Amino acid sequence: AVVSTQSGHYGRGWLVDEVEGSEPERAEQLHALRAQCIPATSFLLVNVLTESGQDRAVVELCDYIASEQYQLYKLFSQQELRLLLDKVYESSIRCECDPLQFKNSGESDVV
Repeated sequence: AVVSTQSGHYGRGWLVDEVEGSEPERAEQLHALRAQCIPATSFLLVNVLTESGQDRAVVELCDYIASEQYQLYKLFSQQELRLLLDKVYESSIRCECDPLQFKNSGESDVV
């Protein structure tokens, strides 16, 4: 069973079996379900956020997908990742934010 923690986040991830010692077939089924649902859901969310003018949220969602902690990027095909990067690039231009979090050329780290 997948169990939500009190903080509202899922323990090991969304659609990840929390029961130790589950059958390998169940783990394979959940992985296949994650690989199908997470990219599709992510693109739906990106479209909703883009259409509602929430471009900064698109960039934040992509940070979450790219995170080494969750490794959701592993569930996307290379083609899906390219499309996602195109969408985050467009959103970052519209919201004038830097998805790579580089400082503006006017800012300096030198003290």
